[in-house]
Amino acid sequence: MTPAVEVIEFTDPGCPWSWGAEPVLRWLRHAYGESLRWRRVQGVQIDRAPRAQPEDPSEVVRDRWLEIAAHTGAPVPTRLHWAIGSSHMAARAAKAAERQGGELADRVLRTLREAVFVHGRPADSPERIASALSHVPGLDRDRLGADLYAHDVVIAADADYGEARRPHADVILLKGPGPHPGAARRDGDYQRYAFPTLVFRGRRGVRLVPGWREAAVYRQALEAVEPTLAGVEIRPLAPAQALARWGSITDRELELLCGWADPPPDAVEVRTATSSLWVDSERAAAGHRARAIAEVTG
Repeated sequence: MTPAVEVIEFTDPGCPWSWGAEPVLRWLRHAYGESLRWRRVQGVQIDRAPRAQPEDPSEVVRDRWLEIAAHTGAPVPTRLHWAIGSSHMAARAAKAAERQGGELADRVLRTLREAVFVHGRPADSPERIASALSHVPGLDRDRLGADLYAHDVVIAADADYGEARRPHADVILLKGPGPHPGAARRDGDYQRYAFPTLVFRGRRGVRLVPGWREAAVYRQALEAVEPTLAGVEIRPLAPAQALARWGSITDRELELLCGWADPPPDAVEVRTATSSLWVDSERAAAGHRARAIAEVTG
């Protein structure tokens, strides 16, 4: 089947609004499947280490995430062990993972996000990335470590960085509804897309959906550029299907993808300050071992 719509997702592994959008974007990809040709642009939200602040910067950052989670329902860690130094390396790891296929790239990006927003241990160095990804099933971790420095991966990551800093004119001075209208952000001498921003391209033109939005907004934009997708029947997944497909599901994903269903009986709950993440027992055990090593090695 030839995809009917191209979707460009401007995002970043350490962006709390992008993390909050994960359930809706998972729903969108599940609902429309092969009708979409999806491309992620890892735009890099945090370009360098934060400046020294009088308060503990990690607590300042986490307090902001709690404010955002009041809108998105996303998990927030009970403790942020360190503030993110930069999201450059995590963004490059997400690009490197694409060499191993789309499904693994999805798992890698999700795991990098969970390292930040569930476990409070941002993967902002090669060593921390290796630790965070040590329990991703099917991932060739040695290859990923080498690919972080591969010429074409570095070029692709640089291209994403630049593309994110050429925002469409419609978002430069955007004034829209809150809590995250998605106006372009000042970034040094440039402006960049707010994360997440989605661009839909179909037979009937282009639609931008900047900022954090509910599912109905994305569906409206998608059907505007490709009317043949209007009225697609979207059936909820069984929780066990969702867990098997993605490896982890949040409370919000259970609600959106499974219709308020309970988690699978064999799922392991990972509690956070705001909501829960559910993983299968094997992955939970592997993740626990990886975090135990991380606590020793820093």
